Amino acid sequence: MLALKQNQSVSRLLSTLVLSVCTFFTPVGWALSVDDAKHLALRTSFAASPDLMNALLPLSREEAVDYVMTRVEPNPVDPPEFVVNPAPVPKYKDMTVDDRRALQKQRRSQNQALKEWWMERMVTTQAPLQEQMLLFWHNHFTTSSQKVVSPIILFQQHELLRNQSLGRFDLMLRLVMQDPAILNYLDNTQNKKGKPNENLARELLELYTLGEGSYTEKDIKETARALTGWAGNGPDQTFAFRVGQHDEGRKTILGESRYFNMPQVLDLLLQRPETAQLITTKLWQQFISPTPNQERVAELAATFKNHQYDIRRLLKQLLMEDAFWAKENRAVLVKSPVEMVVGLYRQVGADTAPYKIMVNQARQLGQNLLTPPNVKGWPIASTEWINTVSLLKRQNAINRFMRAKEMNNKQQDEGMLYEAANTWAQSEQFNYQKDWLLAMEPVTDIEGNRPIRTLRNLLNDPVYQLK
Repeated sequence: MLALKQNQSVSRLLSTLVLSVCTFFTPVGWALSVDDAKHLALRTSFAASPDLMNALLPLSREEAVDYVMTRVEPNPVDPPEFVVNPAPVPKYKDMTVDDRRALQKQRRSQNQALKEWWMERMVTTQAPLQEQMLLFWHNHFTTSSQKVVSPIILFQQHELLRNQSLGRFDLMLRLVMQDPAILNYLDNTQNKKGKPNENLARELLELYTLGEGSYTEKDIKETARALTGWAGNGPDQTFAFRVGQHDEGRKTILGESRYFNMPQVLDLLLQRPETAQLITTKLWQQFISPTPNQERVAELAATFKNHQYDIRRLLKQLLMEDAFWAKENRAVLVKSPVEMVVGLYRQVGADTAPYKIMVNQARQLGQNLLTPPNVKGWPIASTEWINTVSLLKRQNAINRFMRAKEMNNKQQDEGMLYEAANTWAQSEQFNYQKDWLLAMEPVTDIEGNRPIRTLRNLLNDPVYQLK
């Protein structure tokens, strides 16, 4: 019996050695270290889950980057029924007061359903980088359910950004500038010849393309004239160019004088190096560090512009940058509330989750999906997310999810995370997989008297908030 156990131990040892050799050598170069794989997973996939880590560890850096960038979503979550089969939109003026109240209540419910649907996609997707990029663009081209009253219009913008999230920025910009959600949110339906509204023009120059300091107030006023007549139309707010409301006069924008309209303004902005530099800078801050290398950003931006604003190409370059893999740039970014709550469930491999509770928890922590705080959106992976108060709130949220088995919630079962977490903590692999949770060494004592307690301590360590 003793000999049998010794043989089994030797067999396991040999298997481990073979796996180690396969892990460190691949046909195309050195395989990722555990720390490298964890770093890439935390930056691109919400969490360094065991399934993802096991997939990345045999790969080289470039193979691993290609892996996270080319994963596809074979079974997307079906959107809510109201966007699949939308009901006719009644004319507001024909509705009674009670009808209007009922419609407002219905739209609040529909907005909540959209948020839960998106949360489910983030938790269950096999292509998490696409959802990360969708969050990024949702924060770049901000709109809010508080002002855009139609949930269907918000859904349509959401799908536009999803479809273009790793495509071409120039095409995305042109589509967004004809998107009813943006036109409504920034009041361009009120932008008419002789009475220009500057809201969309200002954000187009400041937030979407050039960035602050690259234009004048006169440029904003002239751009607003060029955007007159571009609006949503009718109860369903489909895009329409109202020719009679367009200012056809000559405008001078960024030193060029022409009879500008919207497409020509976009042509001009896309020719400017500042546009590529703004997007490259924001993606650097999202994936590498809060303080971009300006010289390298300028080089990458020039290539980005010269390759038809290919987002996928730029992102791969960023993920292959030495700066991305540099030790000094690890654990320097902060998870947003949505990234944190989604990462909890992805980390432990939960099959399903209490999406309504997750949406509400993220909102309480400062990130209300589909409702950014203002036109500038939320902080980008920034330390602005964390202070003594917000850290305590985050830890309380984690403890709520982890104590869920003992709680009686009448709205929805919260025990899903606890059950999945406990199963993982009891597994034979947990002893080494637990090190994949944190972007760097913990700063508190994480050892507990039971595996589930150790896991809870890891999740409560302040380092868990970093990526």
